[in-house]
Amino acid sequence: MFSVDADVPVIRSITDITQTEVTVSFSVGQTNTVNTTSVYYRATHTDSWNDTSATGTSHTVTSLQPGTEYQFFVKITSYGKSSSSQNTTATTGKQVEILKLFIFVY
Repeated sequence: MFSVDADVPVIRSITDITQTEVTVSFSVGQTNTVNTTSVYYRATHTDSWNDTSATGTSHTVTSLQPGTEYQFFVKITSYGKSSSSQNTTATTGKQVEILKLFIFVY
């Protein structure tokens, strides 16, 4: 019997950063059959991780809070074995508030 270990995924970049979403791009190495891929994320000031299923080698994480630093890692499962990338951080864009000043002249 032989054992096939999943390669360790690597986060290549975090792009398309907006106030509420980021796109995480990653590689899965030479792993030929990846059964599941998940992107885990959390605000750096919290302890609980959220996860979302991903397909391909990039995934957009949505519903984030503006102006918040997040940690991300990717976990893949192949042939029943899992491996995870190192954590990477990114900060979402700040919410821009426009102050409208109305001057009434009588």
